[in-house]
Amino acid sequence: MRKFKSQSLAPRRPSANARSALTCIEENTPLASLLQQVKNNQHLNSALAVSLNKNGLEMIVPHVKLGGFSEEIGELKLFALNPAVATRLQQKLPSILFKLQEQGWPVQIIIVKQLPGGVGISPEKDVLPPEPRPIFSEKAQKSWEKLLPTLEEGSSLRMAIEKLLKNRI
Repeated sequence: MRKFKSQSLAPRRPSANARSALTCIEENTPLASLLQQVKNNQHLNSALAVSLNKNGLEMIVPHVKLGGFSEEIGELKLFALNPAVATRLQQKLPSILFKLQEQGWPVQIIIVKQLPGGVGISPEKDVLPPEPRPIFSEKAQKSWEKLLPTLEEGSSLRMAIEKLLKNRI
């Protein structure tokens, strides 16, 4: 029989491994620059969402993806998931650009492109519910079996009834 071991209810100290891993990434030059790019993209993505919200485009925020930002020339690429979103963005580009500049982003040009494949929404189709299979009762089975010997051998009607009986049993 096992003995009960009492455990402390005091909170455990968190592992220091996460902090040391982050320090290692920050010290490693290629990883540090990649980490900085990711952070910049996150900030730019949130700034873009704020800009779209202020321009009355809050409904299309999930349908716009950040393509990249070149700080040297101030070019921001946006990908729209469908043509309607791309057109709406094109109409509001000056306002979006202005709002991003207000937030401190050095954006000079915004390029909007449509992603291939779109959102993946297929056109509406009239889907009819499948017709219920007719009930093939025992009485119907016996009736068809009774009719079968009265038909000519090799006739198309006889072959159809044989197939019907074969598939219903």
